[in-house]
Amino acid sequence: MTRTGVRGGRQPCSPQRDDTWAEFKGSAVAPQARMRGPVFDVGRRLGLGGNRAGCPHCGVLTPVRVCTSCHSDLPSDYCDQDSRIIALVGAKATGKSTYVTVLVNELRHRVGSAYRGALAAMGSDTQRRDKEMAAELYDRLHLPGTTPPAALGFNEPLLYRLSLPSAGRFGDGTRHTALVFFDAAGEDLGDAEAVDRYTDYLAAADGIILLVDPLQLPSVREELPTGEGPPLPRVETSPQQIAADIAGQLRGHGRRGARGKVSTPVAVTLTKTDMVRPLLPHQSPLLRNARHDGGTFDDAGRIAVHEEVRSLLEGWDGGELHRRLDRDFADISFFGLSALGSSPPATAPADVPKSGPQPVRVEDPLLWLLARRGLLPVRKTKGGGS
Repeated sequence: MTRTGVRGGRQPCSPQRDDTWAEFKGSAVAPQARMRGPVFDVGRRLGLGGNRAGCPHCGVLTPVRVCTSCHSDLPSDYCDQDSRIIALVGAKATGKSTYVTVLVNELRHRVGSAYRGALAAMGSDTQRRDKEMAAELYDRLHLPGTTPPAALGFNEPLLYRLSLPSAGRFGDGTRHTALVFFDAAGEDLGDAEAVDRYTDYLAAADGIILLVDPLQLPSVREELPTGEGPPLPRVETSPQQIAADIAGQLRGHGRRGARGKVSTPVAVTLTKTDMVRPLLPHQSPLLRNARHDGGTFDDAGRIAVHEEVRSLLEGWDGGELHRRLDRDFADISFFGLSALGSSPPATAPADVPKSGPQPVRVEDPLLWLLARRGLLPVRKTKGGGS
């Protein structure tokens, strides 16, 4: 997604077989659908109008930009701004689809207001899926379905334009950043061959949000009160194994740092904190939303959450996940969130609570990744840090 080409194909140019795109989309692509406009590389040299290039086959100007890796068409304004690819990974049932739906809603409302920012879906595909996900979760109060595995076709990323205020020498302005949310199906993360299909995205990612479902941890399942809340999910691929597989893929694609650790920052995020509320201290920072006073990222609050989650995991899995991550990744921070704010009804586990989503700290992992890239002002405290 970081390098782009251009697609021609309007009359009088004839379509060509695009096997790169078809392989990316999966085996379900019909033969006739493989016939698409030819893809060619123009670098940064565009033709008349500044956003068009002439097709080398027919000479007709075309505005269609594509990803050179997968040949997927990109929104017309994707190349006009800085882009940040955020990979969402986690085992099946960790709540990735619910998380991104709630995150987008919070960026548009509560969090967007705090940072004087705005979020807009880019391209017709993301706009359609954005509306469908919001309607399913907020209007019909149903949890989103699971992400289809790679065997049924690659899951195209969601593209959003995040607009934030920026201060410059000549006055205040606006900085636009394209956010690319890439969601890998949980089943694929237990399959090394399937993970390989996602490697281009993982290698290009500016940050990874690794979602960890505490209900997958044996000790948590044993400690939770029985007979309360929805049934426990089936145990899936462990977060330790997912982290190890991802690290191996990234090392093989040049993301190894000086000390042999992967350089991509990882926000290790405990999901469904509402389900483990009985196991949390009464004053836990996981029970309340972060403050965004003055439109700044609270790094002291992040450190408090990091230490809380690290301590919880130490008690729940003996520190195994932390040790695995610490050996493989150079830059990690722990987070905890609840996308719904309370558990789904015990009698209807596929439904959202009647009050609707009341999220807690869903924005923290993404804001940390953006702050690391200098896209958000940071309010720091003396001493400490991770």
